[in-house]
Amino acid sequence: MDVLIIRVVGGDAYFKLGIMSLVISQWENGNKKVKIVPDDATTFHLSFDFYEEVVVVHATDLIGVPHLAESKKGCWGNIYIPFNCRRATLAQIERKISKILAISSWKVPKTFDLAHLIAHNDFKRYQQLSPAEFMIMTLIGQGIDCHFISRTMNRSIKTVRTHYRSASRKLGFDNQADFFRFAKYVANNSQGAINTLCL
Repeated sequence: MDVLIIRVVGGDAYFKLGIMSLVISQWENGNKKVKIVPDDATTFHLSFDFYEEVVVVHATDLIGVPHLAESKKGCWGNIYIPFNCRRATLAQIERKISKILAISSWKVPKTFDLAHLIAHNDFKRYQQLSPAEFMIMTLIGQGIDCHFISRTMNRSIKTVRTHYRSASRKLGFDNQADFFRFAKYVANNSQGAINTLCL
């Protein structure tokens, strides 16, 4: 990929300028260019949207155009990556951006789901959320408390809290507010597909 398309979404001008400059420094050299599009631009086949808690990779180009109809039926078309840079050092943010941008060079297997995409690429070494962790995260993102989740999933409160802590650790969130903001975004947008990537 020669041109990387990114959007940096939000009202914080310092965040936007900082992310733009880090992405440009990580990506641009020789024939590689970055195209920064406005917040309200339409989604492209492969683009990276940077928010304060999450990076959304619009992955149409990875899954292949023939699968577009299938992705709209509720499989997955986007990848959600936690992006918590409030308490991170500049070096940690640069490493995270480097891992995120490496997605653009993924080899695409024929199988149409994120688990197989990860297994066939360099990202298989990263720990991903289990189905139970993902479900608990999205229920928390919908504002449902642990007691109701426990009854709904027929699991003990202790098990629900263990899954919550495990998901929070894998995603790299060290406080409940950041975890909740990410969980709320995924719950509102994932359509039930397990499409988070813990980089």
